[in-house]
Amino acid sequence: MKKMRWVTIAMVPVVLALSACTTLKATGRQASATLDKHYQLESLAPDSPFPGVNGATIGSDGHLYVTHTGNGTVTRIDLSTLEPSTFVPPSGAVFIPDDIAADDKGNLYVTGTTPLVGEVYRIDRFGAKTIIADGMAAPNGIEYNPNNGRLFVTECFQGNRVYEVDPTGRKPARLLIDKDVIPVPEGFGFDPDTNDLVIPDMGTGKILRIHPDTGAISTIAEKFVTPIALTIGADKMIYMPELATGIVYRVSLDGSRREKLAQLPPGLDNVAITPQGRLFVTSYWNATIYEVSTDGSGQFKQLFPNGPNQTLGVVVKEGAVWVADAIMIRKVADGQYEPTKLNAWASHGMPLTLSLADGPGDQLFWTDCIHGVVAMGNPINGEFKPVAGGLNRPAAALMNPKAPQLFVAEYGAGQITTVSLTDGSKSVLAEGLEGPLALAMVGDTLYVAESKAGRVSAIDLKSGRKEVFLASEVGKPGAIAHDGQGNLLVLDGAGQKLLRVDPKTRALSMVAAHLPVKYATVGSYPVVEFPLSMFVTPNGDIYLNSSDRGLFCLKQRVK
Repeated sequence: MKKMRWVTIAMVPVVLALSACTTLKATGRQASATLDKHYQLESLAPDSPFPGVNGATIGSDGHLYVTHTGNGTVTRIDLSTLEPSTFVPPSGAVFIPDDIAADDKGNLYVTGTTPLVGEVYRIDRFGAKTIIADGMAAPNGIEYNPNNGRLFVTECFQGNRVYEVDPTGRKPARLLIDKDVIPVPEGFGFDPDTNDLVIPDMGTGKILRIHPDTGAISTIAEKFVTPIALTIGADKMIYMPELATGIVYRVSLDGSRREKLAQLPPGLDNVAITPQGRLFVTSYWNATIYEVSTDGSGQFKQLFPNGPNQTLGVVVKEGAVWVADAIMIRKVADGQYEPTKLNAWASHGMPLTLSLADGPGDQLFWTDCIHGVVAMGNPINGEFKPVAGGLNRPAAALMNPKAPQLFVAEYGAGQITTVSLTDGSKSVLAEGLEGPLALAMVGDTLYVAESKAGRVSAIDLKSGRKEVFLASEVGKPGAIAHDGQGNLLVLDGAGQKLLRVDPKTRALSMVAAHLPVKYATVGSYPVVEFPLSMFVTPNGDIYLNSSDRGLFCLKQRVK
C-alpha cells in the first residue's frame, strides 16, 4: 500500500494508508477513487448520459441537439449512428439550458432558465456562446423562424411573457405578450405560411396562435393536458407531447384534426422533427430520448437508458435510499431510480426538490432556492407542506436532533436561520457567512460549509458565535456530515476528496481521493451553487453522488 502524508490544520503531520485504486464504472466511462483501507466502493446506480435532458432541435448540419438543465451542457447526436457527443461542456458557462433552436447559418440559440439565470445565448458552430438577452424572469421556449430570421422566446412559470429577441444581441428584447396574459407559455413553433407563433399553453391546455407583430391571440385547439412543447413538421402538422400523460399528438394547424401518435411514459419535455419526418421526444423525468413513429402505428423506441436529472441530495432511511432529483424525490432500488408521489410537476404548488435532508418519521426535508422555500413531505404517500418561506436562496436544511427546529443555510443572505417546527417562526442564528452550502451537527456544535470562502465554520448553538474551523485544506466544501463516531466529514468538490476531521484535536485524515465529484456555479452574476450529495448511515456507510449522476457508497469493511 502506498503511504501518503497529510497535514492537520495545526500542521501536525499524520500518516494515512490508502487502499489501492478502486474503479467505479460509469456509462461508457470509468472513474477511479483511492480509498482509506477501511472502506470499499460499491456502485448503486449507473451514471446518466443525459442528465436533465430538455430542449431539442435539428441543427443545420442535420444532427439532433439537446440541452441539459442538469449539468449545463448541450449534446449533439449523430442521427445516422445515434452516437452522442458533448457540444457545449459544463465549462461553457451556459447556465441551466432549457430549450434550444437552430438557424440556417449554423448557430444555435439556448435559454438559460429560472430567475437564477434569465439569459438567452447564441452558440456558434464551434460551441462558443454569446449572451444576446438577459434580465428575463425565466426564459424557456425559444424558436428561430428561417422564413424571416426572427427569434422569439417564452417565459415559463415566472413572468409568463413572450419576447422577440435580436439574434445578434445588438437590440434589446421586444415584449410581445405581457406578464401572465398566457398562464404558462411553453416551447413553440411557427406557422410556415403565416409566420404566426404557435404556442402551447400548459396552464389552460390550449394551443394558441399569436401574431408576431401585434400579439393578437386566437385558439387553435384546446382540452389538452399539460401540453409542454410543440414543433411543426414539413407536412405542416403540429407535433406535441404532454408532460403529465406522456401522450404525443399530431394536430392540424387549423385545429380540425388531432391524432394520438404514441403513448410514452409521463414526464416528457420537448420535441424535434427532421425534414424527413423522424420525430424525437425528450423525457426530463427519465433523462432519456424517444424516437416516435409518425406513420400512425403508435410505435416508439427508447434510444438511451433511463437516469436521474440534477441529483442534489441523498438520504437513507430504514434501508431505503431516497434522492432529490430537482423536480421530484426518487427511490433508488436495484440500480434504478423510481419516481415517487413527491413530484413538483404533478403536485401543483409543490416546491422544487433542490436539496434533501432527513426528517422525523417517514418525512424528508428539502429546500427550493428558486422560490425561497423549505418544505417537508412523505415520499410514500406524496403528502407535503411548506415549512417556511421568504428565504434567500436556501441551499440546505438540517433537523436539530435535540429540539423541534430546523436549521436552514441561506446561501443568498449568508446566514443560518432557525425555523421552529412547531409554529414556523424564524430567527437568525448566525450571519456573515460566505456562501453557506451545507450543514452538519457534531455534539452541540453546528458546522457550516462556506463554499465561497473555501472553509468550514463552527457555530455555538447557544450564543450564535462562529469561528473558522477548517480552512486552506478544502477548495470547495460542498457537503459535510457527522460520521457517527464524533468526527466531521468534509467533501471537497474542487479537490475531489473526502476528509475526516476530529473536532477536538482538528487532526485531518483522508477518507478518499480522486472521487468522481465536482462543484459547479450557476449564473453569470450573482452566482449560486448547489450542494453536493452526501449521507452517512448510523453504521458509517457513506453515500455519495457522482458528477455524472451515478450513485455509489463507501461501505465500511467488516472488521
